[in-house]
Amino acid sequence: MESYLGFSEIYDELIGEDIDYRRIASFILSETPQRNLYLDLGCGTGTLSLIVGEHFRETYLVDLSSDMLTLAVDKFTEGNVPHKAFALSMNEISFPVKFSLITSSIDAINYILEAQEVETLFTKVYKHLEENGVFIFDVNSAYKIREILGSRDYVYTREDLAYTWENYYEGDIVEMVLNFFIKRGDFYERIEEIHEERAYEVDTLTKMLEKAGFKEIIICEDYSRNSITDVSERITFIVRKR
Repeated sequence: MESYLGFSEIYDELIGEDIDYRRIASFILSETPQRNLYLDLGCGTGTLSLIVGEHFRETYLVDLSSDMLTLAVDKFTEGNVPHKAFALSMNEISFPVKFSLITSSIDAINYILEAQEVETLFTKVYKHLEENGVFIFDVNSAYKIREILGSRDYVYTREDLAYTWENYYEGDIVEMVLNFFIKRGDFYERIEEIHEERAYEVDTLTKMLEKAGFKEIIICEDYSRNSITDVSERITFIVRKR
């Protein structure tokens, strides 16, 4: 099932309630002195990509969901921000240019369920960065996936929208079954989405980055200057190509 297929129209509204995009963008830009080309992997609807991309010569948008990518392109077109868009898996990237900055935000890496594919991605990212270029990404921590999501269920309701969120955790992978009920006049439309995320330990990701060729790796909590703890829920990696 293509992730976010029916979810794209309400994604911004729901995610925007929990994610401070401008704070994240400010952090990313503070780590990026070179601002030529920018590549966002798993760009979603492009909200964060646009805020960051306004500071670069051109932005490359990559997302597997064509629905999400269409919304991202609309934002860049409306903002008159130079861009190119590609409906691809992150592992399929192969561009004839190098980038000052590559990002992958809001736990896109967790959606890669095979460790070997993460290694492949990190190798491709390394090859696509210019010298002194920066790769910044975040993951849901293993703690969050196991203990916060785990096999728990959640319910969200308001007048025009409700959803149920059922989690099934097994073998480092959580399957998330989401049922959305969107008000359409006098009726509610039901949309079901099924997603899977894998828990990756920080040490595992660090070794993968080193194997790809990266030597400068900084790890922090949720796009901040804070060190991670055993109960950090979002972990950010700032990686430079030297």
